[in-house]
Amino acid sequence: MTRSITHSTLLAAALMAMLLQSAVAQDQSPQMPKGHPSREQLLAAEGVMTSANIARGAADVCHIDTAKVARFKEAARANFPDAPDFDGEWKLGLAQAQPTVDRFAQMKTSNPAQYKKEIGEACPALTKGIDEVTQPQ
Repeated sequence: MTRSITHSTLLAAALMAMLLQSAVAQDQSPQMPKGHPSREQLLAAEGVMTSANIARGAADVCHIDTAKVARFKEAARANFPDAPDFDGEWKLGLAQAQPTVDRFAQMKTSNPAQYKKEIGEACPALTKGIDEVTQPQ
């Protein structure tokens, strides 16, 4: 049995990854073997994939404006400069969101009440989170 993850949970994870990235950057632990991605790179890659997953849900499930989603992507690019392959990691994160997108599409027809409830919970939180991430500081 798989457990579904709401988009608000994914947004919280992406924001947490951003915070962890800055904390790890200050870590003075031993170096990884030569050629192995650094902790900073691994965290950044995970942050990019999580952000892309959120963006996919925002676009395909919540129908958030594509310009807003594009700003979110650029914010992710700025927040995760240590990502070894931003575009590849973004693409992977988009693909990883497919089961969630499919689940919502199926729920929309098979259980409209549950769909409306989950969308009503996830989409406002997702919109608010993306707005917070993309606002000029």
